[in-house]
Amino acid sequence: MENGPWKFVEKGNFKRLKGSYYRFQKDGDIVLLFQSLRKICGDFGGIGNMLNAYYRGDFRETLWRVRQYLFHNSNALTFFFPKPSTTNPLKRWNLYLRWMVRKDMIDRGLWKFVDKKDLVVPLDTHIFKIGKCHGWTKRASQSYGAALEITEALKTFSHDDPLKYDFFLCHKIGIGSRCTGKKMPRCRKVCAVYDI
Repeated sequence: MENGPWKFVEKGNFKRLKGSYYRFQKDGDIVLLFQSLRKICGDFGGIGNMLNAYYRGDFRETLWRVRQYLFHNSNALTFFFPKPSTTNPLKRWNLYLRWMVRKDMIDRGLWKFVDKKDLVVPLDTHIFKIGKCHGWTKRASQSYGAALEITEALKTFSHDDPLKYDFFLCHKIGIGSRCTGKKMPRCRKVCAVYDI
């Protein structure tokens, strides 16, 4: 990508990606991802413009419309563009939205078509354990329903910006304090939100 990512995608010569991989994604998936990015940029000018074109207030439905536009009924790239599901918490997309919608020292705040009060917590194992510990969700597993319940609980602390404390909770409490999801005597010493 000697001339930058935009030029690389725009040019569309993805042969050099053959043989590359990322975690569970093999070179065919990576090439298809870049081909999809090229289509998005050609048709909409960028990811944000595409999402804005399909957004009607529910980001899950937005993703499902995007998936249909890109892949029709195929099983391609479900890791990046998930198929419709009532349970998938959409952690990666909700985190990406947080970065692109909120504006602070961590999040970029470039997109204005989604209100930050409508964001859903990017539910990972740390946020789920904290949510269980504080009674913000009674769900047994990480799901979209659990993400919504935890987001609603976070609105009691910041109604217009429920993800305001997401980074702190995940990194300081979840990872830093090694939250297990259950209140125990050791938690009082290490958890900054123990009494909430």
